Amino acid sequence: MNDYLVFARTEYSEPVEHQGNIQAADDEEAKKLAVERFGEQCLELVLVPERDIHWVMRKEEAEVESSA
Repeated sequence: MNDYLVFARTEYSEPVEHQGNIQAADDEEAKKLAVERFGEQCLELVLVPERDIHWVMRKEEAEVESSA
């Protein structure tokens, strides 16, 4: 199974925002699931496979908590 982040918007004047995550066997199944779950209310729908995310900088959770 692959993990996907789902981004969407309901009006062009709004930003594309994270709506949730889905799991699917492949990209085609992910598209189908995204439309079924989010498609009715969305004007635009975008999938980002987690495998394609490349972190440039990421602080560990322990570091973030200790700096507060």
